[in-house]
Amino acid sequence: MLSLVLALSLHTVINTSPISLQQPVAKQSSLAAMSSHSAGQTERTFPVSLYLPTDPPPPGRAIAINRNLKYLLAQRTTNYYHASPSQQKNIQLVAQRLNGIVVRPGEVFSYNRRLGPYTQQNGYHWGRAFSGDRIVPSMGGGVCQGASTLYSALLRTGLPIVERHNHSLLVPYLPAGEDATVSMSSGMDFRFKNNHSSPILITAQAYPKERLLTVALWGAQPPKVVSVHHKVLAYYTHKTIRKHTAHDDDDDDETVVAPGQDGGKVSTWLEIKTDRGNQKKYVGTDTYYPSPRIIAVGSDD
Repeated sequence: MLSLVLALSLHTVINTSPISLQQPVAKQSSLAAMSSHSAGQTERTFPVSLYLPTDPPPPGRAIAINRNLKYLLAQRTTNYYHASPSQQKNIQLVAQRLNGIVVRPGEVFSYNRRLGPYTQQNGYHWGRAFSGDRIVPSMGGGVCQGASTLYSALLRTGLPIVERHNHSLLVPYLPAGEDATVSMSSGMDFRFKNNHSSPILITAQAYPKERLLTVALWGAQPPKVVSVHHKVLAYYTHKTIRKHTAHDDDDDDETVVAPGQDGGKVSTWLEIKTDRGNQKKYVGTDTYYPSPRIIAVGSDD
C-alpha cells in the first residue's frame, strides 16, 4: 500500500478517464488546497498524478441476472501498480473471496468476518501496511485495497455505511476520503448494511496482467444517481529526516530509505438525485498524516 502520490481534490467530483487495460496512463489533475500553516490566508494549487483506470465490463453479470439482480448499482476499479508480488497475491485472493457474496435484506456485511483472518494459514502473504506515519511489513498487506475499492463503489449507491476507518496515510489508488482500512488485531472492520428489500450481490475480479481490481454491486431495483465530492480542509507538508549510518562510506553518499509524502484533511459528501431535487449527505472528515522522507547518509564515525 505504498503511497507516492497525493490523492486530494478540492470540491471536485472524481471521474474516471479513458485508459487501456494494457497501457496505464496517469491522469494529471491540478488541485487546490489550503496550507495548514496559512489556512484562511492563501490558496495554493499543486499538481497531482492519480491513476484512475476505466472500469472494464462489470464482473458477474450472468450470475447477477440468474439471481434476478440485473441492475448494476455501482462499480469501481483501482490499480495495484504499487504492490509487491506477494501483496499482489493478497489482492487477487481478496477478489476471489469477495466475488459472489450475497448480502440479504437487513443484513450487515462485515469485511473481517467474510475475508479474515488475514493469516498465512488462511492463504494470505506478507505485504505492506501503514502504521502511523510509516510504511511497514504486514501479513495480509493489500487486503485493505479490497475494502477501499468496495467502499468507493458503495459510496455511489447511497447504502448506509455502518463502520469504516480511513488509512493513516494517503493511498495511491483512490482519492482521499474513499479508502477503508481493516485490522483484526486493532478491531477495525469495514461494514455496511443492505437497507433494500431485496439482496445485494457483490462481484469482484482481479486482472493480474494489468494489475487492476474491480468490484461491482448488483441489485433488483434501478440504481440511485449519486455523485461523490471532496474538499481539502488542510494540507500537511512532509519533513525530511537525515540519518547518519556508522560505516566507512563517504559522507556525501546518500540513500533514500523512504520517499516521503504529504498529508491532509479532507471532507467528503454525497449528492443524491431524488424526485424532489438533489439531496446532500455528509459522509465525514478524514485526516492523513504526512510521512517523512528518510535519507541515510554515510559516515566515517
